[in-house]
Amino acid sequence: MQWWVAVLVCAAVLQPVLGSKVLFMAPICSRSHLNFFMGIVNALADDDNQVTVVSPYKSSKERNNVREVVLTGVDVLDKMPNLFTGNKIFTLSSVLTHMPSLCADALGAKNVQNLLKEDFDLIILSVFMSDCFLAVVHQLKVPFIYVSPAGLMGPRSSMIGNPRFPSYDPSHMLDYKHPLTFRQRAISTLSEAAMDVLLTYAYGRRLEAECRQRGLCPDDMPSLSEIRLNTSLLLLNSVQTIDYPARPVVPAVVHCGGIHIRPAKPLPQDLEDWVQGAGDAGFIFFSLGSAVPPSTMPEEYRTILVQVFASLKQRVLWKWDKDTMDDLPPNVRLGKWLPQQDILGDPRLRLFITHGGLLSTLESMYHGVSVLGIPVFADQQSNMIKVQRDGWGKVLFWDQLTFDNLKNTIDIVMNDTSMRAEVARWSKIMKDRPQEPAEVALYWIKYVIRHQGAYHLRCPAATMTWYELYNVDVWATVVVLLVIISYVSVRLIISLCSWLFSRSKAKTD
Repeated sequence: MQWWVAVLVCAAVLQPVLGSKVLFMAPICSRSHLNFFMGIVNALADDDNQVTVVSPYKSSKERNNVREVVLTGVDVLDKMPNLFTGNKIFTLSSVLTHMPSLCADALGAKNVQNLLKEDFDLIILSVFMSDCFLAVVHQLKVPFIYVSPAGLMGPRSSMIGNPRFPSYDPSHMLDYKHPLTFRQRAISTLSEAAMDVLLTYAYGRRLEAECRQRGLCPDDMPSLSEIRLNTSLLLLNSVQTIDYPARPVVPAVVHCGGIHIRPAKPLPQDLEDWVQGAGDAGFIFFSLGSAVPPSTMPEEYRTILVQVFASLKQRVLWKWDKDTMDDLPPNVRLGKWLPQQDILGDPRLRLFITHGGLLSTLESMYHGVSVLGIPVFADQQSNMIKVQRDGWGKVLFWDQLTFDNLKNTIDIVMNDTSMRAEVARWSKIMKDRPQEPAEVALYWIKYVIRHQGAYHLRCPAATMTWYELYNVDVWATVVVLLVIISYVSVRLIISLCSWLFSRSKAKTD
């Protein structure tokens, strides 16, 4: 083959990847979700791809090859209960009630519908309550990838054909640790089954009915559950080596957790001066994230926090959404925005008091900081229960918040050398990866584009019923046959013995 022919062939093969147009849709998400999503978007943009991002929030930084389609009136936080009320268990009822119409509202937005007139090489879709946007996948007729702001859990495993074992990998909402007792295995298994039924029937069917009723899902479109199975990959905000206990994963599951994490930089000078003033005692960082404004907490909780912080010898850096606080102690500093990763990487930090969001939890582990979690809503309580179970932090719920409880728990976490050793161990494991998560995500996204959907990565388990997958019908047939054979054998033996006995008796007579 002539050299120029080889060049043309290579160029033809690489053409779909270089300068690809990617549509990234996260219509229903929180700001913290977007931090993870933008890590993937930035990796694509750095590789000279054109990315269109659909979300309810505008990014803080603009890029030439990233176009943002900002949705208005789509705020999931208005529909989600928080834990300031003292509820330890996250109830899905209010979320599932409102999500179908919220998803349809986002899909029906004019700036979203205008995207149907454009051409894209790939769609990346958030798994979080956004399945009505599978109508876009159907109409554009291009491969698509799911991306999850959390780890591999619940129905997401079945969707990609990944095996699930609640017998040793319990639901994240349960405070169970391997090995599980019989009772715990039963509860874990039933809770997983209940979640499947809830999301498939109570939510999935209602979502599809809403979409079709509004004319947003075309008549010729297959069911959402059928389109969902055509996903090429599932990108996860998790690190496989820190998933405990270890679980098997199919090739289409790609771990790129921590894609938003970076090494700490020096603190801004004014903050550096303030931290230096803390002396040997060091400082504590307190943040409830960006989802729920901290000033909405009940006054009784704020008062307890202020009193406890005032009693500490450490300085406290408090992320607060207002400029001032009337009874602010002299050792406490407020900040509307704070460089969290730079703070977590500072060696003078003694403790991170957090809401327990997954991004903050991963950042804490990466930087080797023990945490005290006070969850506010959604998956935060399960994240912090896992941290406590793994031994590098404690969780305290709002209805347990008293001066003594908070003060004692702060002292325990700050002074427990075993917790510091444990989080240092996890930090070392997390950092020991063959590739950076951005490189992993970018490679597999381009792989899907190169191979026009990479359908060969799909696991057949995704389309099999549970009894086919686990050979329940096969083993049931084997058991029935063994019972029949045993029954016939016993009857034959009884008949033979009876015949021999009657013959022997006849000879005797």
